[in-house]
Amino acid sequence: MYIEVDCERLRLNTQTIAGLCAPHGIEVVGVTKACCGQPEAARAMLAGGASKLGESRLGNVRRLREAGIAAEIILLRLPALSEAEEAVRLTETSLNSQVETVRALSRAAVAQGRVHQVILMIEIGDRREGVMPERALEAARGMAELPNIELIGMGGNTTCIGGVLPTRQNTQLLVETAEAVERALGLRFKTISAGNSASLALLLRGEMPARANQLRIGGAIVIGEVDSTGEWPNVLPHQDAFIVKAEVIEVETKPSRPEGIVAPNAFGEIPNWPELGLRRRAILALGRQDLQIESLIPYRAGVTILGASSDHLVVDVSEASPAVQLGEELAFRPLYGAVATGMAVATNMASAKQIIKWKRMPPAG
Repeated sequence: MYIEVDCERLRLNTQTIAGLCAPHGIEVVGVTKACCGQPEAARAMLAGGASKLGESRLGNVRRLREAGIAAEIILLRLPALSEAEEAVRLTETSLNSQVETVRALSRAAVAQGRVHQVILMIEIGDRREGVMPERALEAARGMAELPNIELIGMGGNTTCIGGVLPTRQNTQLLVETAEAVERALGLRFKTISAGNSASLALLLRGEMPARANQLRIGGAIVIGEVDSTGEWPNVLPHQDAFIVKAEVIEVETKPSRPEGIVAPNAFGEIPNWPELGLRRRAILALGRQDLQIESLIPYRAGVTILGASSDHLVVDVSEASPAVQLGEELAFRPLYGAVATGMAVATNMASAKQIIKWKRMPPAG
């Protein structure tokens, strides 16, 4: 198995998103976490118009810095107390909800002679990170008074764990909470970080609140989709910046259902395959240890994914056109889950250069 990554398509997706955001005064943070901080992806996003980068893991930030990426980086995952020193050293800004953590960032910033910027995250419905709106003033006051900490704004997040879609109402809740805190503390935030890729739908519908001026965009750049609703299929030019390919290692005709006493398989599942008689099946050199199988879409017509073990992907190829042959490669479109897991596995393997095949951007000009 290997993953092809076309950096020019990443750049063009970023360029399109930046073009959507610019008329509204919204800066694009190019989120590289699904790409594990691979410098090639970061450079493509920056070339496409991302004003800064966003990362969730400090190990990925180190990879970017060691590759010479000097752009401003926002740490997206709330920093752990144990990460305070490195977070201040490697990033300019971090998303936070815990005053105690920001105290640790403050101590690290004082020791390093730096000023670290903080965005206070507000819970707006998805139930991941963020303080409840009624606690925003308390948290903001505790952060704003700390030495070498600059509280630059507030942020919100949707879709990532609860599946809650961004709306004008929940995004306006973020804005109104920020404005209430501004009035109480006598300041004005320079950043309202209003959401992620799914929030592009608010722009397209003309529903983005005016104070929102930053979006953290990763998925839309990587897979070319605004959100999971399918409502905006043609907004972005490339849904094929990433392609997963794997070699066929067996092609046989077999009964469609398992035979014998059935119990949960190695992954705790009991497959429920319909009785379809004899079917042509292929096995590919690809499995769950490589990436999230459920987030793969076959490119070849008539190929259906049946299941996977650690190292074998089983597909029905009875209606495949053209017919599937032993030794050929089948290509798949990876959705976000497959990109994130596949890049993480590949990046951490000694053979990463063989597993990730980069198509680089053409020279500028």
